[in-house]
Amino acid sequence: MRLVKADPQLSTQLETPDNSKNRKRMPYSLRSRGRQTIPDRSVCRKGNPRATRREKYPEEFPNLDFHHSFGSFLTQKSPVVEAVEGQIARYWQYLSQSPTLVQYHIHEIGDRYRDAFRKFFTADPISLHGHVSDASSPALVASLISHLFSHAVKTGRAPPLEGPSRVSTRVAVIEGYYGAGFGPLAYDAVMDIARPVANGPRPIIIKTVNANTIDIQIRAAKSLGCVALFAEIVRARDGRVLSESLWKNILKACEKHGMVLVVDEAMTSIRCGAPFAHQLPQYCKHGFPDLILFGKAVRTNGVAIDWRGININKLGILEKEDRLFVNLDWQERVTEMASAADLLSSWGTLVLAQREQWPQRARQIGKILRGVIIADGIKESHIGGLHSLVYLRSQDSARFPFPVMGAKAGKYIRWLPTMDSVMMSEDHLRSKMFGPSSIAYRKAMWTYLQSKNLHLGFCSGCGNPVDEDVKACEVCVVRKCEECEAGEHVCPLAALQ
Repeated sequence: MRLVKADPQLSTQLETPDNSKNRKRMPYSLRSRGRQTIPDRSVCRKGNPRATRREKYPEEFPNLDFHHSFGSFLTQKSPVVEAVEGQIARYWQYLSQSPTLVQYHIHEIGDRYRDAFRKFFTADPISLHGHVSDASSPALVASLISHLFSHAVKTGRAPPLEGPSRVSTRVAVIEGYYGAGFGPLAYDAVMDIARPVANGPRPIIIKTVNANTIDIQIRAAKSLGCVALFAEIVRARDGRVLSESLWKNILKACEKHGMVLVVDEAMTSIRCGAPFAHQLPQYCKHGFPDLILFGKAVRTNGVAIDWRGININKLGILEKEDRLFVNLDWQERVTEMASAADLLSSWGTLVLAQREQWPQRARQIGKILRGVIIADGIKESHIGGLHSLVYLRSQDSARFPFPVMGAKAGKYIRWLPTMDSVMMSEDHLRSKMFGPSSIAYRKAMWTYLQSKNLHLGFCSGCGNPVDEDVKACEVCVVRKCEECEAGEHVCPLAALQ
């Protein structure tokens, strides 16, 4: 959602202290600036003095936003408040009182966060960054690999990096990889704005014809100094899902030739039916990657180590204390700990995801949404993604009779729903979003958004931003850009009234 023609007094009421200094920046959605006009359970409890701030508990107020700041939110609740564990609540209180006060506890927060991350993902977060593009930098990955090998050398179990790998930051990518916002991975990025700023050695493209060609190409890439291979379980540019046999062949070749395997889970964590998509049974039975890129809905961005990885497990770093030392040594010498607010938000998200079993919910939500789409005339073969990460072709999204606001990915639109329990009821979704009976609810939502001076900021057809002067429809609520709908708006639900 975006703020439109904001009344100064209303804007002041909506802003939080942390966001007031960024007022001129246009958010992707309401929640991307920390504003919550829709409540969580805790603030609506009887007797809570904060209960008057928000009108409805979010699971009673589903919205048509399937964009959620490009998948940065998995719930409409406040993870910190909802995850009310003693420690999280206490640290958050420190943060609200004084940022300097909470800094006295930043290392303790970091330790607790690592424990929560490890418990949920069975991997250790070692390098934290502002954006997943930062974490995917080949130079960073190469240095991190050198860091791991240097510690392993002390055990006598692993040789140091030799030859071109010692000085090279070149990487290989599986064909169709999404890319990054800058650097070498931006050469073939989906985003047009990224390609002009690409620089550095162009990644080697690994074509996935068969097991033999994969093996030959990875061996050749290794000989040219490639330090790692980047892959995705769900191809972010078009939603194509990596087959089990292809994953098996990639693992086998990377292990054989000592190529560190990095899996990009920025979009697929939690949404695809497992904490990380590569942990689904059909994949994990063949082995694990060495490094994982995470971000978006996890609420922190960075690189995690899976000590079971096909190459990492050969390093001989077996003891918990040794692994912690590797982690802390990197963070204290190379990267700065993420802010307390980010750590607490991510920590709360992980606690909530585990408590409410979001990966399991993702499977049910995906099944319901895909059933709704198919029932409205779109072929199953035209729906991409995995479980609750749903990809639609732009032309199919544009003609879907009950429009919602999705997130653009090239020629596709992604549906990135929350994991709130309301999304698990097909009857509820049809009455609120995807059926003739949803019209009354949509009208009520339009009235609600108007009262807050807000609107859905992205085109329901192509996913592009919509000019602020384009009014939202009072019936379907969503808006379309001029490219998708020139002239007067024709409401797809008008004939159903």
